[in-house]
Amino acid sequence: MKVWQLAYPHNLQHVLSTDLKLSPDKVKVKITKALLTETDVSVYAGTVKVKTPFVPGRFAIGQVTEVGEDSFVKKGERVYLASVTEDELAPDGLRIAGETADGFYRDFCLAGIDDVYPLPLSVSDEAAFLIDAIALAERVVDEMQIGVGQHVLVLGGGLYANVLCQILIYHRAVPILADNNAERLARAKKSGIYYTFPNDETLKKNVLNVTGGKLADGAVYLTYANRTEPSVIFPLVKRDSFVTFCAPTGKSLPVNLEYALKNNVTVKGITESREYVSTAINLLANKAVNFTEFPYASYKEEQLPELMEKYAALLASGANLPEQMDVIKFIF
Repeated sequence: MKVWQLAYPHNLQHVLSTDLKLSPDKVKVKITKALLTETDVSVYAGTVKVKTPFVPGRFAIGQVTEVGEDSFVKKGERVYLASVTEDELAPDGLRIAGETADGFYRDFCLAGIDDVYPLPLSVSDEAAFLIDAIALAERVVDEMQIGVGQHVLVLGGGLYANVLCQILIYHRAVPILADNNAERLARAKKSGIYYTFPNDETLKKNVLNVTGGKLADGAVYLTYANRTEPSVIFPLVKRDSFVTFCAPTGKSLPVNLEYALKNNVTVKGITESREYVSTAINLLANKAVNFTEFPYASYKEEQLPELMEKYAALLASGANLPEQMDVIKFIF
């Protein structure tokens, strides 16, 4: 078996590893495509600390090649692999692929029968990499108890924010998207998100105009592609409302809660949404999300070290990664 192994920061090597031995409660999956994320680049650069040697790779899809006796998954099925799984031995009870456990930059992996999700034909490989963003959005809607017609301010206009706004519309809420990047706001407009505003001194006035002179019924701050000071969101929501902060696992986010405490705001934090993956796949199958405006780029696996080094230099310079989905193809 071949894996992309991080020997130490900035040193990613293609090496041979021991073949995987199937057990009754597992399935063997051939990785066909994986996503290159900011977390993977941070692991590569040493910003996110891991115990080396280590295999990065947070999100992947593949094809089942072997099944155990207790498996309901069929051989040959195309599946989405869970990036977060339960682990009783882990400090927080979770195992995170590519962060606290070896990830998916490899030829094959073993997965629990509850950790692979068969993909319907109507969900393309590219669409499958939106599952995490849709699952996060569904959890936000559920935990914030968002109702029909409620105005929800979304701060941050990257892919996760775009998907969240589309899911809010699906649930008949009214998203208000604010961002300081004109290109992301234009993409949101093309994706069907009506209220999009710059995140500047005019934002409160724009929120009041949309809501008929009231503040937002709730708000969501997404750290993805967002460097705005988090506590600026509190003066934009009603008293007794919900404000949710969403970030990748392991990312710290200092927040000043003074205004939230004064106005009895309920603050939630969400980093993963494994319980909503099946719902996300169903929403994709039913075309609930328009992803035609999202840019995709495809690369051969041999290009991984070059891409990692390029993106690590970008992060080190203080810049954001390109606004695109970088899909790595693995040879079958």
